[in-house]
Amino acid sequence: MARGETLRRLFNSFSKDDRKEFRAAATQLIQEEKQKNHLLLAHDLERIMQKTTSQQFGSNHSPWEIYPEIPTDKETGLPLIDVLMPPLSWDRIILSDKNQKILEKIVIENRKFELLQSHNLTPASKILFCGSPGCGKTITAKVLAGVLERPLVYVNLSAIFSSFLGETAVNLTKIFDYVKTGEWVVFFDEFDAIAKDRNSNNEHGEIKRLVNSLLQLIDNSNCYQTLFIAATNYESLLDKAIWRRFDEIVFFDKPNYNLRLSLLRKNLSSIKHPSIDLNKFASRLKDTTGADIERICLDAIKSVILKGEDVLTSEDLEISVKHHSERMRIIKKRINFDEQSLENIRNE
Repeated sequence: MARGETLRRLFNSFSKDDRKEFRAAATQLIQEEKQKNHLLLAHDLERIMQKTTSQQFGSNHSPWEIYPEIPTDKETGLPLIDVLMPPLSWDRIILSDKNQKILEKIVIENRKFELLQSHNLTPASKILFCGSPGCGKTITAKVLAGVLERPLVYVNLSAIFSSFLGETAVNLTKIFDYVKTGEWVVFFDEFDAIAKDRNSNNEHGEIKRLVNSLLQLIDNSNCYQTLFIAATNYESLLDKAIWRRFDEIVFFDKPNYNLRLSLLRKNLSSIKHPSIDLNKFASRLKDTTGADIERICLDAIKSVILKGEDVLTSEDLEISVKHHSERMRIIKKRINFDEQSLENIRNE
């Protein structure tokens, strides 16, 4: 009888073009199938519903219309997450061979979830990205969402942290409860902010309680149809207990010569540059990240376009490289000044 009522609710909402009610009824139907242990059917229905709604509504509708109601912070009312549908594929990024193989394996496992489940196995579902800023952690998470054709849930850390005692852990719980509703790629950027080492002398009791809550949420998530990705620029700050919670750990190093050459070719592919020796520039840009090289190339291309020309020369690229070097000197000087000021405060 319950199934019949759910089906009536589903069809009535469809006839009235009531999208919110339709999703609620469809979600209820999926939960009923899960309770009957019809896991493969429930998984297929979830995947179809997510894919259909994202394709149907596209970018002209807000995520609140496409997906379940987004959780918010009780104090500020700010959304705790952003839901995106990145239209990206593997050709958007350039990775080392090692990382490419690791990530392709993760994608295959998640695509063949049903096959693994039939053998009482589960795909890698919790991944940690480590590496310097600008080495491709965020864009890689977006690419994985695009390749898997899943919505990307981007966790908004600025909204998670609350001034109310214990409310931050509540916000985390809301996010983990939310992702139980479907099949996602969930991205926690700057993960060290909520997973700091509990043994650090600089951390207070609230942070320690937050990490305890986070560990429990990760252990109890069991969302094998959702890929969790955490990213950090400072892996040394992470609590030791966090590391074993991840199925895979991917390190993003600064690109070597071959990767720098590939990045130059990719980022300059939109403009003619017959006279440029890219090998020379790849050799010079030793300490750059992928984001640095992209910025250098875009800066050079813009300067050519603004001059009304259509061919990039070595001189144009050289100017952009020098501009980047000056920019990095300013940034490093500012960082060193801030670090020295902080050290002086600690010693007072």
